[in-house]
Formats: sequence, C-alpha cells, structure tokens
Amino acid sequence: MKKFTRILICLILCVFTIGLAACGDDQDNFVYPTSSVQTYSNGGLAVQKGDYLYFVNGYQSADNMTEKDASYHVGALMIAKLDGNGNLILNDEGLLGDDYYRVMSDKLCGFEATGLYIFGDYLYFTSPCQENEAGTDGEWAKGRVDFYRIRLNRSGSVERLYTSGVENENLQYEYYFDGNNTFILVYEGGDTLNSSGGTNILKRIDANDASSTEISRDVPSVVMAEDSDKIFYVTTDDDDKYVLNKYDIVNNNSSQYLGKFTNEITVEFVVNGYVYITEAHGSNTDLKRSRISTNGAFTDPIPAISNYTTYEVTPNGEMVVAITGNTIDFYLYGNSSPALNYLEDTDIETINFIGFANGSIVYYDDNNAIKMVSYANYLINHTPEIITVATLSDVNTDYFDLDDNYLYFYKTVGSNSYLHRLSVNNNNGETEEMVGVYLEADIPDEEETEESEDSAN
Repeated sequence: MKKFTRILICLILCVFTIGLAACGDDQDNFVYPTSSVQTYSNGGLAVQKGDYLYFVNGYQSADNMTEKDASYHVGALMIAKLDGNGNLILNDEGLLGDDYYRVMSDKLCGFEATGLYIFGDYLYFTSPCQENEAGTDGEWAKGRVDFYRIRLNRSGSVERLYTSGVENENLQYEYYFDGNNTFILVYEGGDTLNSSGGTNILKRIDANDASSTEISRDVPSVVMAEDSDKIFYVTTDDDDKYVLNKYDIVNNNSSQYLGKFTNEITVEFVVNGYVYITEAHGSNTDLKRSRISTNGAFTDPIPAISNYTTYEVTPNGEMVVAITGNTIDFYLYGNSSPALNYLEDTDIETINFIGFANGSIVYYDDNNAIKMVSYANYLINHTPEIITVATLSDVNTDYFDLDDNYLYFYKTVGSNSYLHRLSVNNNNGETEEMVGVYLEADIPDEEETEESEDSAN
C-alpha cells in the first residue's frame, strides 16, 4: 500500500510539473527561431533570423542614465514575429500585437555602441557598464561597454563576456564565428582606463570562457574584415617604421604582411580579396591596394585621396567612391591608374554617405532626403539616375544602419526616439515604419500618423 502511495504521489508530482511547464507555455507561447534558420544583417540595430526580427526598441544615451541596473522600455532588446513576406505583424491600431513580440532583455541596448549579432544559439549585444570605476569614490563607469549574450529562445540568464577598457566613443568591435565558438575583436583607442595601462590596444575575446587576450598595443589603425583570417592592423617598430600585420582571430596568430614602410600608412579597407592602405607623401595621401592571395605589391594608386570628405570601396571591389560636397567621384579600376568619372547632385550642397545596397550608393542630403544612385550602372557605361527614396523628419542621422532590404534609423515620436525602417529594395512609394513598441504616452493618434505619412510623401 505504501509502495502504491509513493507511485501515486510521484505521478501527481509529474502531472503537476508538466502542468507548470504547460502553464509556462501558455504564458509565453511565442515560438522562437532556432540556430538552423538563416540569419540576415548581422551587426546593426536589427538582425533577422528566419521569420523573426531581433531589434533595439529605440535609443537613449548612456550619458542620460541616472540609476544603475534600471529596466528600460525605450532601448530594450526585443524580438518580433514577421509574416511570410518579412513584414511586421500589426494589430488593428497599426501597432505590434502582444502575441507577436517579446522582450529579450530590459537592459539598455539602444545607445551609442549598439550592435546586434547572432551566432549559433546566441544573440550577442552590448549595454552600458553598471559598475563604478576602480579607485574612484562612486564614479559610475557608464561610458564603458559591457558585452553580453543571451540564448535565442530567451532561456537561461544573460551572460556578460567582457567590459571595455575605454569609453564607447573610443571603441570598435566585430564578431567572428568558426562554427563552434564566437570571438570578439575589440579595439580600444586611446589610453585604457584599466590598471594594466596601455594605448590603442587590440584584444581577442573568447565567448566560450569569457576570456580576453591582448593581441597588440600601440595600434594606430585596424580593419576588422569580414573574413576571420584577413584582419589587418598597423604597428611601428623600434626604428619608427610602419608594419602592416595580418591576423587570424580563430587561431590567434599574426604575421607581417609585405615589407616595412618608411612613410606613414593607415589600413583602410579589406574588400573582395584586396587590402587597401593610405600612404602619406608629404602633404598628400594616396590610396593603394594589394591582392591578399598573392601578397602582391601595393598598386593602383589614387593620388590625394585625403582631399575627399569620404571615400569607400564598393562591395565588388571594382570601384572607389569618393565624395566631397555634392559630388561623387567614381574611380574605376582597369589596366592602368583608376579612371575617373563623376556625378553631381545639383539640388543640394552636401552628400552624406550611408552605405551600399543592391549595387547602389545610399546617402542623405541637407533636407534629410534618402537618395540612391547606382554605381553598377557606371560599370556598364550608363549614367545612373539619382532616386529619392523618401524624405525623413525628426530623424537621428548619427545612427543609420543599412542592409540590402532596409535602412534602420531612430526617429523621435512623442518624447522618445524609436527604431524605424525604410525599404530600400524595390521601394514602391513606401514610407518608413515603426519597429517596436511605444510607451503609452508616445502613441500617436490617427491624425498625427496621417500627417506624418503625407509629409513623407
């Protein structure tokens, strides 16, 4: 009888446990994406995983934080379910429905150093540091950046991987995944705030054990290339000569690339199998490139590239786009020095480069009009048309994030800045859309929404 009673109690406990799990599922019946589905647009304000979008729900400056370990709505990390066409699923009021989004973390993620990445089973994000500076009388180190990760399905706790040795304005970082582990390459410009000392330090963070390794210090420039074994950085030797180094973050080894340079060099880009540097010659600075696979000499110079406000290499590596004022110069690579063509936007004074998408340059002008011009058409000797995609209002132009489908940005609505996006791929007169969840006080009424849409058109 006692034995039967024990069995019965066990069965009741099992049913009760299953019931609790089922209740948990009822409370959160959200179906999270798995690591096996495709990831799009790593590294920005939003990253898509299959039919789900992980994003930051707006922007707040770390400087404006007043309370440690506070919970945030504007600036929180969220996930939303998308429909089969990649659109947000909205309710009758045009807002994200409660059944189609969840809060991943209420730490402040939308701030100066925002960048979201997905690798394996984890979502990686950053947040302002919540601790005091060592050796200070309660001085909050909120300018530093904490690196975190959380599982894609929100199970388990948020894990802190590293805290930067400099404040966010002096920080650069990139993530790399080798199929088994994630590594973070961190460049801490200027003097470190850590007791170990040092200047312009390059570090490798291993996400498996949250360990950090110093790669080099006194690094004046670095390019965090997409390929984990094609990272380049510059150092100087005891004779004040400049050394270009090639680094493999997975295997954690560096090697000198070509010979040493007497003139000052800066590594600028790694694109389509080439590494690009600028080299100073008196008052001029030239842009040159070397084919990485052959350790080729630096050739194809573009003289006086420093005269431009902005210069970038197109993703196919066939062209340098150089911008000054309202003019774009196109340097096409060929059998001799790059040939020059140019395009002028006569309606404005300043072209502000955002990025490349779908064979086009995307930029904004003095009036916050988002424009596109096809560099691909120049490659086939066609003069491209300047296309105005949309004109934005109340937009924060410091934090544009561009992928092949959308331009993400922060827009002020009510009293706060919320994440929005604008289609840049086959835009058919579409205006921007809000990505996220408003505070109740910021929800615009229908009349305000219609006025906003009319002004955007």
